[in-house]
Amino acid sequence: MAVGSLKRPNVLWAVSLFLLFFIWFLWGLKAHFGGTSGEWYSSIKNGVDHIKTHVSNSTEEVYSGPNDGSDDITNTGDRPLILYAYHETENARRNLEFFIAHGLHHAADFIFVMNGKTDATNLLPQLPNIKYIQRGNDCYDMGAFAEVLVKDDLYKKYSRFITMNASIRGPFLPYWATGCWSDMFLSKVTDEVKLVGITMNCRPLPHVQSMIWATDRIGIETLLFPTESQVKRLKETLPTFSPNEPVLPLQHAGINWCPHEYWAATSVEVHATPLIEAAGYKVDAMMAAFHQKAGYEESCADPKFAQDPLYDGQYFGTTLHPFDTVYAKANRGTNALILERLTDWTDKGNYSSYEHCH
Repeated sequence: MAVGSLKRPNVLWAVSLFLLFFIWFLWGLKAHFGGTSGEWYSSIKNGVDHIKTHVSNSTEEVYSGPNDGSDDITNTGDRPLILYAYHETENARRNLEFFIAHGLHHAADFIFVMNGKTDATNLLPQLPNIKYIQRGNDCYDMGAFAEVLVKDDLYKKYSRFITMNASIRGPFLPYWATGCWSDMFLSKVTDEVKLVGITMNCRPLPHVQSMIWATDRIGIETLLFPTESQVKRLKETLPTFSPNEPVLPLQHAGINWCPHEYWAATSVEVHATPLIEAAGYKVDAMMAAFHQKAGYEESCADPKFAQDPLYDGQYFGTTLHPFDTVYAKANRGTNALILERLTDWTDKGNYSSYEHCH
């Protein structure tokens, strides 16, 4: 009894000291991780770093390979940044699966912008150059891209960019083609040309359609932060839309804002081309018809040809072939049999961009 009574205060003292240090430890964790408008980091989950950030009224979750050094501005070099916008539909899922199988490669950094709830992130390989951002389904593709690019000045880490969405399927290339699909687009961006896509639509004004765009630092800064003089020239050159035109007139110059309605988002796409031109640059498109000697925009004056080329029979009386544009619009039923056949053949042939992009 005497010995026990002497030991008990020592035990109580040790327990009290442990509790004091434990409370101090918990307080330190809270101060470091919780309750601020900045970033907080959770533990590594399934081999990837999980970073959650608050942006406006939405929540972003950024997943990246651990310790890849991607936050170091000196690490990107001339590597392009490829942004892929995704919203869950059956067609989009198939297009994403195809892109993961055949479009990913080591020669670029990829960020998948997941708009709305989806488990498609489970399909993404865990590699240092592949990340994704989970966000609310708002602002449409261009607004989402802008949000990602301007956060922490991400766009300043890169000099070349591709933006694309899950409405297209590809890359589709003939057997004899040996180049890298992303180089095919980025090589068309020059000192004069600052916006490249696959097709140009004449209506409601000639514009490069936005399913996939390639540009450089000058082009992306023009789209994100147009100058007052550029906006002034843009407004001076814009035609007046007809009263029956569903596409809204210019709301805001550039892509750095959040449209909440479809036709407002379409207006962003439509007015990007004249904005680039107002800045003194040109645009380009992969489709062969754009390069006819007479000039594609001149053909827009002919009602027979001034149609959206992404529909069956509306490409100068024919239907656009995927080999013409590398990527095919896959959510309109256009060229359905050819799209089905090329998808099947590419899958069975195990085409991989890793073998062509270096």
